[in-house]
Amino acid sequence: MAYITSHNSYKIVNRNNLKDLKLEGDIYKSKITIFSKHEEASLLAIQELMKNPEKYFKDIYNPIVARDTKKYVYREQQPSYHTYKDCPRLSADFTNFELPGEIAEKGDAEIERFRAWFKENENLLSKPEIFVMRLQIAFGITYNPKAINYENSGFDDFKNYSVKELEDTIDNLLRKSAQFYHTSSKHETILRRFSKMSATAFTNMQYTFNDTGYSEEEIKELLQEYHKKFKLPLKKLLIEYYRVKLNPDLQFAENLLEALGFKKCGNCKKREVEVSLDFLSGTDKKSPSTEEMDDLPF
Repeated sequence: MAYITSHNSYKIVNRNNLKDLKLEGDIYKSKITIFSKHEEASLLAIQELMKNPEKYFKDIYNPIVARDTKKYVYREQQPSYHTYKDCPRLSADFTNFELPGEIAEKGDAEIERFRAWFKENENLLSKPEIFVMRLQIAFGITYNPKAINYENSGFDDFKNYSVKELEDTIDNLLRKSAQFYHTSSKHETILRRFSKMSATAFTNMQYTFNDTGYSEEEIKELLQEYHKKFKLPLKKLLIEYYRVKLNPDLQFAENLLEALGFKKCGNCKKREVEVSLDFLSGTDKKSPSTEEMDDLPF
């Protein structure tokens, strides 16, 4: 069994090749109106994955291929899967930093120079005055780097939920989402206008079409809360719901994740080698149990 972070699990769902697909069906037994058309298409695609994985990979899914967009200090990487449930990287938050526009527009050489400098001085981010002073000396700009952070809720370990338990949990979350919507006139105004595009609150997108009477900062703060509390958990629960209903034995085997464009975590690779060497050298004084043998990577 292989494990992936919640953040990476959505990379399987949120692919950019869905807009031309004609996927039919309902995402749930009752109507859900909080998702965008793209999010609904993503969920319908996951239903297809559970029904017929071969068809999904043939007709719908394009493997994840990381490319350097030149937007961030740290290049985009292939997502990782983990073979150990207690791998520290499995529970680590994802953090990156946006490149300053003045650097990005000067081309690749300046981007690489900035990236190297940033890594050497990243420890000074907790002392912004010193960081900015050094940045001005090195590049002639003052810049307060914007961190991009997605809170990670750990691995997506398929649990033995029943359909009824999942439906009860989903229905309860939908009720709480409705209560949150009606908390105040501010909530109703902002969510009526922007709830389906709540994911944009984590980007630099500017709401030039804002007619709510609230500032962009207020809108993004509320949308981020709404997205984290309701939309992300609901999407995760719906995916589990599809699995339990349509293909309860489906597992994220390593070869499946590799076909999806994931690579094995370096930390887990190292640990597998250490376990193998210890076992072969006989440093483990007691004979491994049947369960331990099953966990060995060979």
